[in-house]
Amino acid sequence: MSFTELVGQNMCWRTVAPARPRLWKKGHKFNDDVPQMFFVVSGRVRLMALAEEGGEKTLWYLRDGCCFNETPLFAINGGMDMRIMGDARFYHECVEDSYLCAFSVEDVLRLGARQPELLLNLCHSFSFKVTLLSQQVVSLSLESQMTRVCKFLASRIVPGSQPLRARRDMSYREMADLLGMHRISLYKILRQAQGRGLLRFDKNSEDVLILQPAEFFKEAHPPPAACGGRN
Repeated sequence: MSFTELVGQNMCWRTVAPARPRLWKKGHKFNDDVPQMFFVVSGRVRLMALAEEGGEKTLWYLRDGCCFNETPLFAINGGMDMRIMGDARFYHECVEDSYLCAFSVEDVLRLGARQPELLLNLCHSFSFKVTLLSQQVVSLSLESQMTRVCKFLASRIVPGSQPLRARRDMSYREMADLLGMHRISLYKILRQAQGRGLLRFDKNSEDVLILQPAEFFKEAHPPPAACGGRN
């Protein structure tokens, strides 16, 4: 599940979203201390983490049917300060022009009182994100770069493709950032995988052909004992 892109996690919120979503341009940033929740009607948004020394790390990407900045949920039980992480160490950013619907704290409270399943959905998706984040931390700490690359591609296999192929749906720079490595290191790992006969890739193509599926998936999902200390 690590390094997957989130799609359709909160589709039930589409039924209560404003009829006319607003267009937010590529590059727009949403700090986590803004007391609004957003629903992605179309487009792509990423969650970024800011390190103390100023470095940035991509945590995940969100597409159609997902909510983000769910902090209104935490105010339900009594006027909690919405600035859960008021130092804005995290922010969301539009990776492309995106149509979003905004919900105020009052909107969430009102809709949740009328349709409790909406709040339950937010709890489920938030729990999923926490699980995803913990798995990414483990992967970045213990798994080899080769395993991370194969795991990323395995999450993007095109169903029914013959020969089997994975779709690289982001730039190499974004992919390297998500996988916790330099872009040059990413190219090196892909060339190593190609040299082993696991896959074939072209820097100018979005498709990566999986040549040895059994060995590829074995690399993407190594047993726990095989994690750690590998390059």
